[in-house]
This record gives sequence, C-alpha cells and structure tokens, in this order.
Amino acid sequence: MRIVAVALAAACSDPGTSELHEQHSVLLVTLDTVRADALSCYGERAGTTPGIDALAREGVLYERAFTSAPITLTAHASLLTGLAPPRHGLRDNGLAALDPAANTLAEAARAADVQTAAFVGAVVLDRALGLDQGFDVYDGPPARRSQSGHPTERPARDVIDAALTWLGARDRARPFFLWVHLYDAHHPYTPRRALPEKSTELERYLVEVSEMDAELGRLFAWLRAEHLLEQTLVCVTADHGEAFGEHQELTHGAFCWNTTLQVPLVIRHPDGRRAGERTHELVSLVDVAPTLAEALGALFPADIDGRSLLAPHAENERGAYFESYAGYLAFGWSPLAGWIDEQGKYVHGSRPEFYDLAQDPGEEHDLAGESPAETLDHFRRAIAAIAGRPALAGRAGEVDDELRARIQDLGYAAFDATGGAFPDPLEPNQRPSPHAMVAAWRESLLAQERLNRGRFDEAAEALRRLLAADPGNFFLRGQLATALMRLKKHAEAMDVLRPLLDAPRVPPQILYKLGVCALRLGRRDEAARFLAQAVELAPDEVRYRAKLEEIQSGAPGREEDE
Repeated sequence: MRIVAVALAAACSDPGTSELHEQHSVLLVTLDTVRADALSCYGERAGTTPGIDALAREGVLYERAFTSAPITLTAHASLLTGLAPPRHGLRDNGLAALDPAANTLAEAARAADVQTAAFVGAVVLDRALGLDQGFDVYDGPPARRSQSGHPTERPARDVIDAALTWLGARDRARPFFLWVHLYDAHHPYTPRRALPEKSTELERYLVEVSEMDAELGRLFAWLRAEHLLEQTLVCVTADHGEAFGEHQELTHGAFCWNTTLQVPLVIRHPDGRRAGERTHELVSLVDVAPTLAEALGALFPADIDGRSLLAPHAENERGAYFESYAGYLAFGWSPLAGWIDEQGKYVHGSRPEFYDLAQDPGEEHDLAGESPAETLDHFRRAIAAIAGRPALAGRAGEVDDELRARIQDLGYAAFDATGGAFPDPLEPNQRPSPHAMVAAWRESLLAQERLNRGRFDEAAEALRRLLAADPGNFFLRGQLATALMRLKKHAEAMDVLRPLLDAPRVPPQILYKLGVCALRLGRRDEAARFLAQAVELAPDEVRYRAKLEEIQSGAPGREEDE
C-alpha cells in the first residue's frame, strides 16, 4: 500500500482540506438480482453462501442497504457515480448511455494511478452504455446474439476466470480497482446443478446464488493465498433484489417493494477492523462510490448524493431515495419515486403510499390516507431535494437498435415512447399506479408466455382484454400487434399500433411492424414510408434495411413471421 494525500468526498472534513490516508486496492463485486435474504449471512437461510458468509465474519454487514432503482443499469450507474437516477439520467435498461460528463469511480481511481478493470456478466452492462468510463479493461460478453439465437451472457465461472487472469498479469507494484459483475441469478433460473423436475423458481434461484458464491470463493481464496486481502478492501453488494410472489410481483423492475429494493452489502476492511459487525445504519448504493474512492486514495466530487461509509455515522440520521420509471416507460403507468428513513417509507405516484416499516416490515398496511399531511410532506421534501440538485451537464448517449434488441432479449422492455422527457418525480399525473396494476401485469406475463409458445389466439384474446382496461399501455400494444401479425390479421395489428405514432418518440421496431403490416395488405407505398422512417432511426439494423430494399426492388415480399 502507499501513503497519498487525498481530499475526500462529501463525508470529508472542510472543503479544500486534505489528509494523509493509506491507499488500498479495491475489489467490488455486484451480484445481479440477489436479494439480501438470499445470502445465508443475513440469517434467513443456512448454508447458501459460505464464501460470502466467511467474508462477512471478517467485515461489516449492513442490514438496511437499499438500491436506487430495481433496474440493473440504473442501479449500477448510481453505484459507480454516487448520483441518484434523476441526476445521472439512466432511468431504465438500454435506453441511453451514461453521459461522458459523469465522474465515475473508475475515472477517479485511474487519476490516482490505480489500475482498473471490470469483468461483467451480461450485455445489459455493455460498454456502449457508458459504464466503461475510466476502466483500462472493460470485459463483457459480445453484444450480439450467439449462433443459437439467444442473447449472450456468461456464467460466473467465466467471469471469475477472466478476472483471475487479469489479476495474475497486473502490475504488482500498483494498487488496483477490480469490479466483478455476476449475472447468473437473473431470470430465467437455469442452475448448472441438476434439480428435480418439480423444483420451484425460488429453489432454482437459490441454487444459482449458491453457484455464484462458489465461484467467488475461488476468487477470495486466490486473494488470500497471494496475501492481497491484507491490502484490499472488498465490497460485495447487489444492484437489486428479486420477488417471488410477494405483493403478486414476480422478478423485478416496475414496482418498489422492499423485496426488490433491499440489497445485501458487506464490506471487509484490509486491516480487519469492525470484523463481524452487523449495523442497522440505513445506507444506499450511492454510498458505494465515495466509500471505495476513499479506500483507493482517490479524489471524488463532493456534490454527490452518497457519502463514505468508512467513517462511523449515527444509525438514524439519514434516508435513501429510490425510484422506478420502468412502468412509466414500458407501460404508460405513473412513475414511482420514494424515500426511506427512520419515520418509514413513502412511495410517490398517482396513488401515494406510506408504510411504517418498524411495525409493518412486509408493507401490508398503507397508511397514506390516515397520516398527517406534515408526515407525508417530510418525505416529499426529501424527494424534491434530490430531484432539485443539478443533473449531469451533458446529454445521455444514444444506444444503437441492435444493442437495445439484445437487452430486450434478456427480458427487459427497454421501450421509451417519451423521447427521454422524464417527468419530475413529484409531478402530478392521472396515470395508473403500478402497484394498483400488478395483477394485470401478471396476466400480461402469462399472455406473453402464450405468445412465446405459439398460442397466438389465446395470447391475442388476453392482450385485447388487458389493453381495453389499460389503453395507454405501450407494451401491451406492441405484444398484441405481434400476436395479430402471427395470426395474419395485419389490418387489426395496424389499428392497434397507430396510436403509438402520436408519441414524442416512435420506436423504430413499431415503424417496422407497421411497414410489414402495410406490405402484407398490399399498400407498398405506405409500407415503404414506414420502413424508410425505421431505417432512418436505426440505420444499422439489417432487418429494417433489407425489408425496405425488398419493397424498392419490386419483389413480392416473403411470407414470414415478424
């Protein structure tokens, strides 16, 4: 380790001062889609994660850590910048790339003469999305589909192998910042170990968590054998949790229950201090960047939303912002934003909710209608304070259509008909509240499953019923149109899609579907106009260009499922 002069982030002494601190290496592990109680060190299950359990016995376990959003890209952007989503601008997966104006943890590390590397497990964190800023090495699966047609992700074993290869070849005279992202526990759950045919989704998920832990055990053992744990701060956390039917939610994304907001957080200090401690301090993923920057001896901006956890804080002195704009972007529902602190949890949307977590940890009893106005105003002021801070000065980067399609293949809607016009978290609206739509959302998942299985009539019937009850739902329109196209009902499919033409941003895949429908109906000029617009918006999408050239050549058009 080295001794360096460091001006710390928001938790430091007076601005402009600096102190001498030891500079350490840092290992950051993010476990995609892992809820806190999936780790046995959190006490709910025994023996699931012996590798992380051993690390927790040597470090600090945070019992109340929360993500900024139950969405992979959004949460990781907060984790690496210390900024809440309204400030870094990434509100869902695959819609935009991180602004180059962002100050990332890796950039701060590189400026402190730290060698940096990231090894990620899925295309949802592809380098084109901007999280590679500051990394000397940013290694992930290819963004395009494999030959089998499935999106490319890679198992924990391959990620850990790549990280160990880099560690072995690094400059041993300099400290390092290594980020390892493991994606295995994400839906669909397909563990390597054979399980009984009737095993549940939760059982398969927990086996995948256990398999990730075994691979991490290899990494921890290597660090221990190389005597690197004595000079490396290790941080293990997750981007968000996963739901298995709580509040009728499955998986994660559009809702803001604590099953997906609460995450594990374990920090092992190089000197072994605070070993075995369990703290009830309320912390957020925005605290990770300033914490790790301090350990790296790196300068980090003070104007962030997080603070370093290396200095002790009172357990009841702060709160955490969270949000989900996924339902707004994909389904046309109300955005959700909220604040958690010692007084409880407030969720703002078209139907505000308030929960006393001390008395009601399962969030079963909404007290918003019976709580004093000043209580709810306290939470709204906290949300407004986050939303009112300066956002990144530049502009979020564009994401090419091919990459967005691959992210959709991973199960994300990644649909934005708003043109990036995100409403303020407290902006009034009359859209349906996501928490009131969860039953309909589950029905839409069943309809999508029928569509995937080729049961197009059943899917179309269910989707028509759902869309009639929720006509502003962009996702349902796209899914129903696909079912109708498979049934050769192209005129009806066009009628379903046409309202989307009034959106500020019409996704190119919608224009492509309209063009195909018009072509099937013999309206070649109209088809050419739609397809030309799709090509203009997504010039690298081969499928769009090929269909346009097919029309322009006068070819009769191939009958194919679109």
